Amino acid sequence: MYLIFTQQIFIPVTSRRIKINMADSDWPITSVAVVTDLTKVPPAFIVIDRTYDKRQEADLWQDGLFGRRVFRYLCVERCAPSSGRDVLVDVAVVNEKDAVPAGFTCVDYTLDTREKAVKKKTLCIRMMASSLTSDAVSELILLSKGQRKPPMGYTLVGDLNNMALCYKMSRIIAPVQRQEVQGSSPPINMSNIAANLPYAMPGTARSTKTGPPERAFSNLGFATVTPMSGVPFKINPKITDLSDLADITIPQIYNKTLGDLERQYEYDFATERSVKPTRY
Repeated sequence: MYLIFTQQIFIPVTSRRIKINMADSDWPITSVAVVTDLTKVPPAFIVIDRTYDKRQEADLWQDGLFGRRVFRYLCVERCAPSSGRDVLVDVAVVNEKDAVPAGFTCVDYTLDTREKAVKKKTLCIRMMASSLTSDAVSELILLSKGQRKPPMGYTLVGDLNNMALCYKMSRIIAPVQRQEVQGSSPPINMSNIAANLPYAMPGTARSTKTGPPERAFSNLGFATVTPMSGVPFKINPKITDLSDLADITIPQIYNKTLGDLERQYEYDFATERSVKPTRY
């Protein structure tokens, strides 16, 4: 009965996992969870029910064969990069009594039954807005018991029920957003409009003055007169004519001591004292 029960559980999940589009394998992970029942995994999640190296059962709570068997399976959600979603950027495994690293959150309970997720350990994850990072975790794997060397491109995190948890980082590629460029409106023939106006339109002769062009057209295409119309663009001759600087005579400045300055600018306030009121 036990073998039949396991076949009924694992065959549908494995087949669903094989159908995953390999082009999406580098999408960032947006959620991490632990479940107790493989039949209750949300449709958007991918179950890690087998080890990466030996294809063994990846149960995070594997214990004795006697009594009621307890199951725990790691599952992840992977989505295309989006500016409105957080992505997984780091993973840590600490002992049950150790403090959670700064910036991390714990996967404490199972997603389906709200029971303790893993035993003797705490699975910690760090999420970040996709707009604040260029790299994110795209895959989590579990290695079989006794395997400590991660595959090429993976980083070892720690042990979960004697299995080594590893992750792979991938570059976040933002989706290409196409912007529609509106073409300029065709020019309006002003000859017919000018003939029916009670006043004459400004001339369209080419300007002979130098300097930056003027914005003399409104958004509707009609010619308008700006406050700068007709004002020539010229630089002050005092700035451009350097020959005038040749006749400037710089006066000689003598070095004066403190005594010289006191004698030159001495003032005794005699006038002010002469008009001082006399007290009787």
